[in-house]
Formats: sequence, C-alpha cells, structure tokens
Amino acid sequence: MQATTIPSKVLVIALPLTVAFAVGCQPRMGNDDTTTVFTESDSDSSSTTGSTGPTTLGTTTSTVTTEPPTTGGVSSTTDDTSSTTDDTSTTSVDPCNYDGTCDEDGGEDTLNCLHDCGSCEVDGICDSDVETPASCPVDCASTECNLDGKVDNLAEQCDDGNSDNNDACTDTCTLNTCGDGFLNEADGTMEECDDGNDVDGDGCSHQCIREIRTVFITSAKFYGTLAPAIGDITSGVALADAHCQELAENANLAGTYMAWLSDKSVGPAERFGIAEDFAGRFEMTNGETLAEGWSELTSGVINAPIISDEEGNFVGMSLIWTNTAQDGTSKGDSDCGGWSIDDGGKKAFYGTSGKTDGGWTDSNELLPCLSECRLYCFQVE
Repeated sequence: MQATTIPSKVLVIALPLTVAFAVGCQPRMGNDDTTTVFTESDSDSSSTTGSTGPTTLGTTTSTVTTEPPTTGGVSSTTDDTSSTTDDTSTTSVDPCNYDGTCDEDGGEDTLNCLHDCGSCEVDGICDSDVETPASCPVDCASTECNLDGKVDNLAEQCDDGNSDNNDACTDTCTLNTCGDGFLNEADGTMEECDDGNDVDGDGCSHQCIREIRTVFITSAKFYGTLAPAIGDITSGVALADAHCQELAENANLAGTYMAWLSDKSVGPAERFGIAEDFAGRFEMTNGETLAEGWSELTSGVINAPIISDEEGNFVGMSLIWTNTAQDGTSKGDSDCGGWSIDDGGKKAFYGTSGKTDGGWTDSNELLPCLSECRLYCFQVE
C-alpha cells in the first residue's frame, strides 16, 4: 500500500504571544488572553492512490490560553508552570527622635539627626553641616519663625509662642541678647538697659548695664563772678566747671565734671556733649537716682531732689546759679555779664534744690549777681 503525502500550509496568528501548534492540538479554555491557530489545507495537495481523487483537508481552529506575565517572576507555556520572584522591600528607620537631646547610644549623630545633635564652634560663621540656630545662636541666625511655642532647632533659635520683645525670645524667634535694642525683662537677666549697640560711654554699657553719672551740689557758695579763680581761669562757665572738677577730685569722685550752667550762648545741652539718647543713670552722691537717661533729666520732672554735696552730705534747700531752661539750653543773656560781674545791677536766673519739677533748674525768676548761690555739678564722662 502506498503512502499518501499531504503537503500543507500552516498560517499561525498569535495574540499576544506567537506560538505554533500542530494540527489537532486541543484548546485550553480559560479567562486569560487566548491564542488562536488556523490550519488551512493546500488546495494543490493530492493523493495518487489508485483512482482516488484529490483529498482536501478542512480548516481547523485551535485556541490556546497564555498566562499574563507575573511581576518579578518567570512564566512558561511549555509546562504551564509559573514561578514568581517576590520583591523584598526594606523600610529604613529614622534614628532621630527630635527631642532636642543627642542620643548617641541610640544612634543619633550630626549626620542623621542634626536637629538633636547640632554643635557650636563660635567663629562668626554658621557651619550648616554641624551647627543650627538652636545649638549655635551666636553663629546661626533664625531662618523662620512659627511662634507656636515649639522650637524648630533647624530654623529657630527659640520659640516662646508670643510676640513680646521684652522677654527671653523675640517675635522673630531670636534670643533676646544684649545690644539688640530690646530690653530683656525676664527673671534672672542682667540687662538694665539696651540701646542697640555695644558702645561704652553712651549711658548703656556693652554689657547692658546702666552707666552712672554722678551729680552733686557744691558745698561752696559763689557770687556772680564765680570767684575765686582757679589757676589762670578767672571767670565764666569755664571757672564754674573748674570748681566742680576740683571739688569732685577732693572728694575722690572719678570722672570729668562740669557745672549745670549757661551763659548767653550755650547751655549744658551743648556743653556736656551728652547725646539726647543717652541711657545712663544720673545718680546723686547719696545713692538716690535723679533721672534715667538724658531725656528724663530734661523732661521737666526728676525722680528725686538734688540734696547732697560732693561728699554725700545733706544740703538743705538752696538757691543755685543756672540760667538754664528745663531742656538744658540757655535762657539768654541774664548771666551776670557772662559770669564775670557781681554788680548789684546785674541779675541772673537760678534754680532751687529740693524741687523735682522744672523749678529745680528754672525758677523763672532773677537774682542780683551779688547774691551767693551754689552750683550743680554733673559728671559728663
């Protein structure tokens, strides 16, 4: 018996995978993607067995299911076995607990917890790798301010949750320090003043301590000429200043002293060289405070009457040569001829010790220049 040869063409269409199947494969049913295979007989195929005519093969359709790819795994259609490699996810643990204390035993350091482990090497430069505004406020300024009462060490020097600039933390979350212009009134602080600079000699020292300027009444009395002369100084406000300096030195008072006295041209406001914003304390030799700063001294009201001399001794109410208004300026030419004449026809303005209103310097009345009066002496530096 002769064998029959049937050549054929196979048309394969695979979606989404290309797989070739032999005729007669059984389809596998499922809900996944399918592969459909069409087998078509060759119309020219024929058999030469006897009188038998050409044999035509019909069209056969075969459907195959393919597994969708599995993430991280390998899928095989040969033995329908799928193996999956699971991804392993590792969650890192933050060693920083943000409590403001560097716990080295717990693994905190400047690299992983700068918030808690910031350090400080004072050099005027903020090293952001190791320094924070909270750990090194001298070098690192605050960069933001939440005013929520919780200090963000990375951005704030402090945070007290309020906008009061006279406590330890200002409304910009910056520490209230000497020289910032804000008087720190918090308990335990040493600030008596804060004039916004670190200059000494302006009444408020670089340590924010009020500088004291001593004031006294002369134990001696003088006519309008202010005699006696001292050295080659024979008259005028210069002689009054010389009397004050001599009396201060005899009483072992340090500093430079000048008389609270005006001629027709200038008064203490110009002669003393004390700035209007001077914040120092004017204090009498008996320890009492006369005024806090130049502005209070010249306000028209002082805190206490001037009643002690250069030795600190009590001096009763006395008349004082001044020719000076409450603001420290000259009252004009009623000055005993420039404090050189004690003629009864000349007169000058005076003040009264023992008073705390403007009368301490300006009684707005005149005295004959042959009268005997005392002088006020002020430490000017």
